Amino acid sequence: MEKIYFDYAANTPLDPQVRQVLMQFYEEHYGNSAGIHSFARDMREHLDRAREFFARYLGARSSEIVFTASATESNNLVFKGLAARFPEKNHLLISAVEHASVLQTALYLEKLGFEVEMIPVDQTGQLDPDEVKKRIKSNTLLVSVIWVNNELGTIQPIETIGQLCRAAGVLFHTDAVQGFAKLALNVKSFNIDFLTASAHKIYGPLGVGLLYVKQGTSLEPLLHGGGHENGLRSSTVNVPGIVAFQKAAEIYRQIRQEEWQQLASFKEAITEFVQQNIPGARINSSENSVPHILNVSFENVDGELLAILLDREGIAISTGSACSTGKLKASRIVDAIHLPQKFKKGTIRISLGRFTTAEQVEHLLQKLKTAVEKVRKIS
Repeated sequence: MEKIYFDYAANTPLDPQVRQVLMQFYEEHYGNSAGIHSFARDMREHLDRAREFFARYLGARSSEIVFTASATESNNLVFKGLAARFPEKNHLLISAVEHASVLQTALYLEKLGFEVEMIPVDQTGQLDPDEVKKRIKSNTLLVSVIWVNNELGTIQPIETIGQLCRAAGVLFHTDAVQGFAKLALNVKSFNIDFLTASAHKIYGPLGVGLLYVKQGTSLEPLLHGGGHENGLRSSTVNVPGIVAFQKAAEIYRQIRQEEWQQLASFKEAITEFVQQNIPGARINSSENSVPHILNVSFENVDGELLAILLDREGIAISTGSACSTGKLKASRIVDAIHLPQKFKKGTIRISLGRFTTAEQVEHLLQKLKTAVEKVRKIS
């Protein structure tokens, strides 16, 4: 039985070109970039080139690019690093649909005395910039709004929010994991102070993250040691993974528009089929969302059981973000968009990717309708 993957929003497979670059790099380069001999200098040259590449990619300076092990680490560094430096600015504003790595870090700081305020969203997960503006206070340390929500795919107006924050003199952070490389962005014109991204969402390797830190901002590092990454992230730098991350981003730059159109057509086909052929279905992803994420709910259906039945057919989908898999309670994102109770338990995420085919989509549609009917009979 063929296994079909519809969970690209959780993790993408390595692109074959990226895999080739990674394996070749491991074979030919193995110095520590912090050393002084030729092996170390070789690694440092590749690291410097990658840093310059991502700086150009984002419209930043190379000195503003910090490499980490994950976007979760990057998000933690921003929040905890700022909190340690500016304890008197104890008000944090985050959207109600942030990734767990932002939410849980903010709640950790709340235990230390910080005030955490949630910015509400509408039924599609969309945030109104005016809601940000009216909540900013004199002691607001940071506003954090996810660029693309990982469960709904909703695209937030971060350029407008960045302008509001800059006018108010407040720092602005965006978790750009699901939008990075897929959408165009310039950190300067968007007035972004901190941005996080991750290689494994764009067909790069696991264990490589990126953090943009605007020049002039001050963070206390989480990791202390040899002072790597301009003193912000001590640890031997994962140069092979970073070089592979660069290759993944280069590929996206070449095929972004073509891939976007392809995935949009698949998402439209799934949406139309669900709406026309499965009674009691509700599409939660709006038109203002990325084409690789579709969130749908089924009335009086157990989403966990639905995912299990589809997995038995060789089809992998998610009941929410990967970080909340295994939790039986409804996703907090579902709560944030005020989904009616009868739909909450039956919410799934179908996420598409570069290697999705029309045949796979057709197979999904056939099995999805049958699986929903089976779950309803069982229930």
